[in-house]
Amino acid sequence: MSNKSIRSLLQSLHIDREVGKTNSILVIRLVVAAIFFAVAVLVKMSAVVRIVLLAVSLIISGFDLLIDAVNSVERKDFFATSLILIVSAVLAFVIGYAAEGAALVLVYQFGLKVLSFVDEKTRNTAVEMLDDCDEDTRASLQDIIKGKEACELRLSDTILHNGGRILKYTMVLALVYAIVLPFLGDYSYRVSIHRALMILIVCTPASLIAAMPLTALTAICFAGKQGIIFRKASAMEDAAATNVAVFDKTGVFSEGEPHILSIQSNLIDQRTFMNFAAHAVYYSEQPFARAISAAYNSDYKLDVISDFNEIPGSGVELNVAGNPVVLASGAYFAEKGVRIPQDKPENGAAYYMTVAGRYVGQIVVSDSLNDGARQLADTMHELGIQRCVLFTEEDNAESERFGDMLDFHEVYGECDTEKKLQLLSEMAQNTQNHTMYVYANGFEAHSEADIDVRISKKGKYADALIPADKLDRLPFAIQICRRMFEIATENAVLAFAAKAILIFLSMIGYSSLWFVMFMDFAAAIATQLHASRVTSDSLINTMKNRR
Repeated sequence: MSNKSIRSLLQSLHIDREVGKTNSILVIRLVVAAIFFAVAVLVKMSAVVRIVLLAVSLIISGFDLLIDAVNSVERKDFFATSLILIVSAVLAFVIGYAAEGAALVLVYQFGLKVLSFVDEKTRNTAVEMLDDCDEDTRASLQDIIKGKEACELRLSDTILHNGGRILKYTMVLALVYAIVLPFLGDYSYRVSIHRALMILIVCTPASLIAAMPLTALTAICFAGKQGIIFRKASAMEDAAATNVAVFDKTGVFSEGEPHILSIQSNLIDQRTFMNFAAHAVYYSEQPFARAISAAYNSDYKLDVISDFNEIPGSGVELNVAGNPVVLASGAYFAEKGVRIPQDKPENGAAYYMTVAGRYVGQIVVSDSLNDGARQLADTMHELGIQRCVLFTEEDNAESERFGDMLDFHEVYGECDTEKKLQLLSEMAQNTQNHTMYVYANGFEAHSEADIDVRISKKGKYADALIPADKLDRLPFAIQICRRMFEIATENAVLAFAAKAILIFLSMIGYSSLWFVMFMDFAAAIATQLHASRVTSDSLINTMKNRR
């Protein structure tokens, strides 16, 4: 199906045209058209007068569809819903089913108004969930849902694309059916064309995607109610498919801004110690370095710093005023075979300093754990996430200890930003991986993960934002995303099933033009109402839980 046809379908449904817009003139037109239709059907009169009244009813109720159909022909969009409806209605008049042709357009127009009402109520219910959010979250989400692409699901595009193909095949099937049926039994072309028109009307993809934007909107607002901001529904589809979750330690599991807990030195005073330490970490980007820099209030003399070397995850080494200085973890000194007195602190992480090869003391930096993250890896595993990966900037020994404490089975230590991005890129090479990357800071770009989740209330490139105090709700957010996808799938299956039944009834002659349109709208309205189940559970999970 062409993009023009897809836009035409969306417009004829509820995106730009009828739904959400109260058109009093249209309502008056439909009432008048219904009166003409009722008189033609219920009052005894000649066949000519009846057909005239039915034609008047058709013109009054569907002249806007006629204009749109003409425009579709000019655009060479021959699969537009309006064009299919008008052609079907006119052919119905030609073959002697004038009442059904007029009723077809009436049902379509009334159906759009009902669809509009249900759409508006469901949207309002979804948006009302934002009342429970804080002011910043509510404002962000309101801006997001105003965007045209916020509630677009890739599943909807897939269905429309495949539905367009089916529509083309169906038009061929309907034409062949209309020609062949009289040769297969005692049927006239009048009957065969009538049944072919019913098949054609059933196969317009209208009801298949009617509820997709509502399902997405409900999911976005429900996640927002939990304090989690998804920028668009397609990101929620990626979250639903996640089977690899990658977490940064800093800012996610530990404090994003650590601070100094204590300084211990028997050789030099604290001021001198801090002077050496601050100059040592001036060029470092490691978390402990930020804590030291934040606590240093004196001026820097950068000309005394030389031969700086970052030791990823472990510390730094350099020359300060010609003196070799090493400020690093105990594991680093042990690996180098340097013996230093290590008094492991009860809280925080200790970094030891040597100046000119002589041990001068230690500095302890806070390493407190985010309480909401203690059970995160276990919960993610329970959701079926196959791999939970931890990135840390500490040395491998400390990284393994921290990973074991939080039940991570895959840990990468000594990770700077470049190494993290490289590892994410390698994971992305495996097409079976659907990766979620959860981080707090480090870079301003989108990684090669399928979805980037930032622990912050702001983030230009992240697909989703979660405040640090709501990190424990991430697994529930993934459940919401899965519900959204399941319910969108259920709605598509329901609509396909309804269409299959209607096609069967049309082929055997147990239906009519207006009835198949009525039932198609009934299926569309049912899927819209079903969209609200995102806040409870999908039918798929409901049936699983009953077993």
